[in-house]
Amino acid sequence: MVLKKIKYIIKNWILPPVVYDLLKKKRPRPAFNQLTENTKAIKDRHVGKRCFIVGAGSSIKQQDLKKLAGEYVISVSNTFVHPDYHIFKPQYHVLPDLAKGHRQYFTDDKFISWLKDVDLKTHDAEIFLHYYDKKMIDEHNIFKNRKIHWVDYWDWDLEEGFNNSIPIDPGRIPPIYSVSELAVTLAVFMGFDKIYLLGFDHDFFNGVHVYFFDKRKEHKLHTEEVDLSKFDSEFQLTRHAYIMRKYKYLFNMKKNIYNANANQNTYVDVFPKVDFDSLFD
Repeated sequence: MVLKKIKYIIKNWILPPVVYDLLKKKRPRPAFNQLTENTKAIKDRHVGKRCFIVGAGSSIKQQDLKKLAGEYVISVSNTFVHPDYHIFKPQYHVLPDLAKGHRQYFTDDKFISWLKDVDLKTHDAEIFLHYYDKKMIDEHNIFKNRKIHWVDYWDWDLEEGFNNSIPIDPGRIPPIYSVSELAVTLAVFMGFDKIYLLGFDHDFFNGVHVYFFDKRKEHKLHTEEVDLSKFDSEFQLTRHAYIMRKYKYLFNMKKNIYNANANQNTYVDVFPKVDFDSLFD
């Protein structure tokens, strides 16, 4: 809150708007800009196609994901443990930032162990990673035979995006609270005409980690040693308000995102609800 007030004062009372925008949006990052050339090349790669983004929510246990074989699929985080993953074989796999956003919870050794698991079990999917993790990945030869797309998060106001239709740039993605936000952002960036969301339950009120898998047994970044007391209702409500705001921003771009998960009682009402099975009739 204090930081936002400082930015507001700088933007509106100290610096001319043009200078503020230049400082905010034109910060020189030559090394990163070179890294993102192949990421920018996928813009509008799939115009005219549809895709399915598979999240980790428990609702996908009620769906036959074998139907996704032959479809464009984007998976996230630890969803490669799904028993049918080898059948629908996603073309893309999206990971959250590790070194930048999760180092307070896990050691580098645990990150490396999990990333090796991701590398082994996501077949030949193209991988999206935060560029802060590049050093760790290069040092341990992870994803060395895979196509990697690097992204970065950028501190900017979603209200500004709503008012000015700021285009998506993989090097300037609004900070995320959930990897699902990043996956939807990238699907929009790649130009899919229709984007269907599976397992986007966001049912934090049922527990901190409610997935289709058992996190203690099937995720190498399990949180048995992590203090979860901060993840209370206030934190979750604030976090999810931001996530829903981000979803609205992405939906308003083309209104082409649909909630196709099996949870009929989901409170995620940002996207139109569609029946998953009807998409394959």
